[in-house]
Amino acid sequence: MSLRDLKKSTPSSNEHQSPVDIDSFIDGAQSYAYGLGEKTPPQEAAGKTKNATFSLTQQSAKELSGISKRTGICKSRLLRLLVHDQYYSDDQWLFGQGLK
Repeated sequence: MSLRDLKKSTPSSNEHQSPVDIDSFIDGAQSYAYGLGEKTPPQEAAGKTKNATFSLTQQSAKELSGISKRTGICKSRLLRLLVHDQYYSDDQWLFGQGLK
């Protein structure tokens, strides 16, 4: 193989687009991560996210996937919404739950 073989045969479709600045790229990536379109910025975009590692039972993972498919909201966003909702709600119902 020679260097001539590495030459592009057709121009890239990206050549005609204007360059993207880093801030708009990051905003777009955050919108994608939150499951939102490009035009609606997420409310949580002002704060950084933290990756978390935890385990779900197979049943919980199946239920979370079902909610995600039914609502069209990505699973990570659903978890953030559920945590936020629980943070501001009454904890009394948790004491009667047999969840592990």
